[in-house]
Amino acid sequence: MSLRSQILALIVIPLIALAGVGGLKALSDWDRFQNAQLTQAETRQAVALMEVVHFLQVERGLSAAYLSSGGSGSARELNSARANADKALQKVPAAAAASLKHLDGLSGLRDAVTSRQLQPGQMGARYSDAIASILRDVSVRLLHPKNAELAQLGTGLVSLAYAKEAAGQQRAAGASGFSQGSFPLNIYRWFTRTGAVESQLLDIAALAFGQNLPGLELRAGLAPSGLPGIREQVLNAGPGTGAPDHAAKDWFDRATRWVSSLRTAEDTAASAMIALAQQEASNARQALTVTLAAVALALVISGVTGLRLIIAFTRQFGDLQADLDRLARKEFDFEPAHLDSRTEAGNLSRAMEKTRAALAEAEDRLASIEASRIADRGAVVGTLDDHLSRLSSRDLDCTIEESFPEEYEQLRHSFNTTVETLKDTIEQVIAATGSIHNGATEISTASDDLSNRTESQAATLEQTAAALEEMTASVKSSANGARDVERTMQEAREEAEASGEVVRNAVSAMTGIEQSSVRIAQIISVIDDIAFQTNLLALNAGVEAARAGEAGKGFAVVASEVRALAQRSADAATEIKALITDSSAHVKQGVDLVGKTGEALTSIASRVNTIAELVSNIAEGAAEQSTGLSEINTGVSQLDQVTQQNAAMVEEATAAGHMLHTDASKLAELMGQFKLNGAAGAVTRNARAAKAPAAPSAHGGEIDFGAAVPMPAKAANATWSDF
Repeated sequence: MSLRSQILALIVIPLIALAGVGGLKALSDWDRFQNAQLTQAETRQAVALMEVVHFLQVERGLSAAYLSSGGSGSARELNSARANADKALQKVPAAAAASLKHLDGLSGLRDAVTSRQLQPGQMGARYSDAIASILRDVSVRLLHPKNAELAQLGTGLVSLAYAKEAAGQQRAAGASGFSQGSFPLNIYRWFTRTGAVESQLLDIAALAFGQNLPGLELRAGLAPSGLPGIREQVLNAGPGTGAPDHAAKDWFDRATRWVSSLRTAEDTAASAMIALAQQEASNARQALTVTLAAVALALVISGVTGLRLIIAFTRQFGDLQADLDRLARKEFDFEPAHLDSRTEAGNLSRAMEKTRAALAEAEDRLASIEASRIADRGAVVGTLDDHLSRLSSRDLDCTIEESFPEEYEQLRHSFNTTVETLKDTIEQVIAATGSIHNGATEISTASDDLSNRTESQAATLEQTAAALEEMTASVKSSANGARDVERTMQEAREEAEASGEVVRNAVSAMTGIEQSSVRIAQIISVIDDIAFQTNLLALNAGVEAARAGEAGKGFAVVASEVRALAQRSADAATEIKALITDSSAHVKQGVDLVGKTGEALTSIASRVNTIAELVSNIAEGAAEQSTGLSEINTGVSQLDQVTQQNAAMVEEATAAGHMLHTDASKLAELMGQFKLNGAAGAVTRNARAAKAPAAPSAHGGEIDFGAAVPMPAKAANATWSDF
C-alpha cells in the first residue's frame, strides 16, 4: 500500500466512524420521533375509545334504572344515551376499529334490555365485559411509550379510565337498588366493591398525575355531587334492608355528575398527554435535524481538510521523487525543491542536497580512479593474453614472471599456479599413458585367448547338452515302460486276490455241504428209528388183532400194511444214508482240494505282490533318474546359454581392449605435443613407442579384429574339466 493510500485511509476511516456515529444518533432521533408520532396517534385512538366507553357507561346505568323500574321510566333518556354512544362509535379512527369487535353483540343486548328479558345484574355484567375489553385495548395503546413522562401520564390515564368504569358500575348498582327499594346481597356487594375499586384507582391516578399535572384535582366533583353521604347511608344500612330515602333518578343524576367530572379530568389528562407527545415529536424532529446538520458539516470539514492535506503531501513528495530520479540518473547539477520549507518535506530536501553534493564530489574522484584502473587493466590483460596464447599452443612453460599491480597480483599467482598444476597433471598423464598402453596390449591378447577358449567351451557344452538330452529321453522311455509293467502286475495281483476270495468262498460252501450231510445222516437215523418202532408197533398190533379173532381182522390188515410201509421206509433210509455217506466222502475230498487250491493262489498273490513292489521300485528309480537327468539337462542348457553369453561378452571385451589400445596410442600422440621445460623430444619418443603394436598381425601395424588369434597349447588341448 502506498503512503498516499495510507494517509487517505487515516482520513477516510475517521470520516466513516464519524458518519457511523452520526448515523446511529440520527437513527436514535428518528426512532424517538416515530415513537412520539405513534404515541400521538394511539393517544387520540384511546381518547376516542374512552368516549365510547363513557357513553356505554351512561347507557348501562340508564338500562339498569329502566329494568329496575319495570320499564316505567328513563326510556327517553336511555334512547338518547344509545344515540350518543352510536355517534361516539362513528368517531373512532379506522386504526382503532379492531377494538370495536367487542361490541358485536350490542344490538342484541339493547333489544334484550328493551324487552326486559334480562335482570339488572345480567345486563350489567354483559355491558361491563364489553367495556372491560375496550379498556384493555386502551391500556395497550397508552402504556407502551418509551418516554418516561408519556408512560407516566398513560398509567394515570388508564387508572382514571378504570376508576370511571368503577364509578359507572356503582351508578348502575345504585340505580338498581334504589329502584327496588332495597339492596339485595348481590347488588350490595356490587355497590360496595365498585366504590372501593374507584377509590384505589383514583389514588393511583393522582400519584401518576402528581408531577406532570399538579393542578388536576380528580375528586373535585365528588363532594358537590353529594355521593359520599348517600354511599355512607347505603353502607350503614347493609344488604337486604330498606334503601335510604332517595329516588333512583336522584341517585342516577348525582352519579352522572360525578362520572362527568371524571370524564372532564380524563379529557384534561388525554389533552396533556397529546400535547406532551407533540412536544416530544417536535423535540425529536429538531434533534434529528441538528444531528444530520452536525454530521454533514463535520464530514464536509473533515473531507476538505483531508483533501487539502493529501494534495499538499502529494505535491511536495512528487517534487522529492523527481529529485530522487535525477540522482538515480547521476544528474547532480540541480537544486532540490522546498529547501526553505520548515515541514518534513523541507527536511528531506535539505538532506537530499547534502547527498547530492557528496555524490558530485565522489563522482569526480571515481572518474580519476577509473582512468587509472583502465590503464592497469590494459597492461594486465595484454600480459595474460600473451601467456594464454602460449598455453593454447600447448606450451606449458609460460608462467608470468613480471609483477602485476597490487589488485591484479592475485590473478598472476592464480595463473602461475594453474599452469604448474596443469604441467604436473600432463606429466602424470604421460606417465600413465605408457602403463595404459601396455595394459591395453595385455588385455587385448588375453581377451583373444579367452574368446577362443570360450568358443571351444561353448561347443563342448552344446555337444554334452545334446547327449544328455538323448539320455534323458531314453531314461524317460524306460521309466514309462516300468510304469506300464507296474500297472500290469497290479492288475495280476488284484486278479489273484479275487481268485483267492473265490476259493475261500468255495471252501466255505463245501464245508456247509459237509455239515448239511451230517445233519441229513442224523435225520435219516431218526427216520430209521421211527421205522423200527413203527414196525414193532405194527407187530404188536398184529398180535393183538390175532388175539381178537374175527373182530381184529381188519385191524390186523392195517397193522400188516403199516409194518410193510415201515419196512420200506427203513430200506429207503438205509439207501439214503449210504448215498449221503458217499457224498460226504466226496465233499470232504473236494474241500481238501479247494483248500490246497486256495493256498496255492495265496502263494501266487504273495509272489505277485513282491514282483509288483520290485517293479514299482524300479519305476520310481527310473522316474527319479529321469527327473535328475532332466534337471541336469536343464542345468547344462542354462550353462550352455551362459557360456554363449560369456563368449559374446568376451568378444565385446576383446573389441574394447583393442579400442583401448588404439585410444592409448592416440593419447600418447596428444601428450607428445605438450612442451614441458623444453623436453618435447622425450615426450615425442614416448608417443612413438606408444604407437607400436603389441603383437604383429596379417595387416601390418594395425590390429585386425576379425583375424584369428593363435591359442596357447594348453587352451588348444583343453577339455571340459580344465574349465
